[in-house]
Amino acid sequence: MRKKQIILRVILAVSIIAAVIFATALVRELYIDRQSRSYYLGMLAGIETRPCEPGYQETEEPVETGQPQQSDDPVNQWIPYVDFNTLNDTYPGIVAWIKLEGSMIDYPVMQYTDNVYFLSHLPDGTQHRNGSIFLDYRNNSDFSDRSILIYGHELRTQDMFAALKNYRDQEFFDANPILYLYTPQQDYTIVLFAGHLAHSGRDHPPLIFPDDEMFLSYIEELKKVSLFNSDVTVTADDTIVSLCTCAYDFDEARLVLTGILVEH
Repeated sequence: MRKKQIILRVILAVSIIAAVIFATALVRELYIDRQSRSYYLGMLAGIETRPCEPGYQETEEPVETGQPQQSDDPVNQWIPYVDFNTLNDTYPGIVAWIKLEGSMIDYPVMQYTDNVYFLSHLPDGTQHRNGSIFLDYRNNSDFSDRSILIYGHELRTQDMFAALKNYRDQEFFDANPILYLYTPQQDYTIVLFAGHLAHSGRDHPPLIFPDDEMFLSYIEELKKVSLFNSDVTVTADDTIVSLCTCAYDFDEARLVLTGILVEH
């Protein structure tokens, strides 16, 4: 009997130690994620919003991005005013700002000389596992390519590109068919038309197409395997943007949402 009691006490002690280790690791993980969120909220607080109207004068007083005026009237809508020249002094490599209304996606888009650096670095170069949203290094920074790739992590805290997983649901797509992309040259909307699961090693979205036929064939294939239905028509003259993030359906799975880039 005494031997059994000893064994039970050992098992209990090991279980308690394991639970403490797990809880400590979880707290550390949450702390790291909150660090990242605080960092990006700090960046966001420095972005102004201005009314979306043709006659707007820069002498009018801007408001902070956290306090936009909401309206269904396009004349009274407020949009981010991103001063890329100023931001580039602190965040070299910033090429755009991406936003999905009603979600945590409200981030700078960075670019480096490879697709590895910003997987683990914040926009100012600080090393952090949550990294940054970033443009494929092979794309032109002015978004003039026919096919554009933007990457970001999916975090359980719903930060970065985590909200993209909601597009697995048709109702979410119907309510949120567009994202906004602001660049130094032009403001755009990304009008989504397909979303699919891909293998990161085999099914990487192509950047170059040999001809229009191959381009349109690729578009049709995306629509066939899409996780949601869309009535958006894509033509050979369109530019497409693919938003790539992690998925956990199988090894090396990626969720890829694709839309056309439309001048705003």
